[in-house]
Amino acid sequence: MPRRKGSDLPAPSSEPAHDIGGVLERSLYVVAESGQDLTPIFFRRFFALHPDQEHLFPKSSEACGEMVNEILENLLALASDESWVQLSIDNQVSAHRCYGNFSLPLYRDVLDVFVRTLEDLAGERWSAEFDAAWRQMTDKFYALIAKAH
Repeated sequence: MPRRKGSDLPAPSSEPAHDIGGVLERSLYVVAESGQDLTPIFFRRFFALHPDQEHLFPKSSEACGEMVNEILENLLALASDESWVQLSIDNQVSAHRCYGNFSLPLYRDVLDVFVRTLEDLAGERWSAEFDAAWRQMTDKFYALIAKAH
């Protein structure tokens, strides 16, 4: 895949995206161009909404980054109809039980904060198409979480 000048990121495809995965990918290029790290912004917003949850999360930025990467990886895989997504969600829900009462509505808030953070990082370049694609996938993801919960 060709690289963008001055960047380690591959250049976005010039082919129009006809699938939701392509729309998600294009939105991530826009977000990446902000040059900001999604992870600390996401957690700052989540903890502002749920300060009672902060003590349940590791202070290690590496561990927090891993969580954000897992959300992203699962959403992209879900958009590609990967067969392993439900098992991954089952495992994540089970693991979160070890942290205490991570209620179902908290999962919804995590996903909403995730999409709002992407939107804010993309700024004016965020589109209705991006928003609809991410909302569709987070709704599908949440339904799978609810099934595992």
